[in-house]
Amino acid sequence: MPDIMLTHRIMRIHLSSWRYFAALTLPPLVVGFLHSASWGSLVSLVLFITTHYYCWRLWLDERLFQLIERDENLVSFDAGMACIWGKRTGVTRNIAQRWQGATRLFYRAIVSLVLLWLVVLVNMIYWLSTSQ
Repeated sequence: MPDIMLTHRIMRIHLSSWRYFAALTLPPLVVGFLHSASWGSLVSLVLFITTHYYCWRLWLDERLFQLIERDENLVSFDAGMACIWGKRTGVTRNIAQRWQGATRLFYRAIVSLVLLWLVVLVNMIYWLSTSQ
């Protein structure tokens, strides 16, 4: 297993990219509002909301990973999380499993953002080709 403290720092740095993801959703939102009466705009809005959900989750994980410094804290961390989100059944996940979940979330945010841009670009090409 890699150096835990270094991996913590690397994960937090990558999770902090939620700011860039959120900023990159704004141009497609503006384009969607310019042509708000189309199916493409509806799909864009759904992808916008999905991407911002992932941004919120990345922001949350970024903050929560700051609380986890060692594997010994995971039981008390889960107990604290259970106060807000309810009791989770099952065994406490180790830090590597939590990193794996955060990595999946990071990639889902990227895919959602790329899909948002692709939908907006396809819609723009369609609008430009039908307006002539």
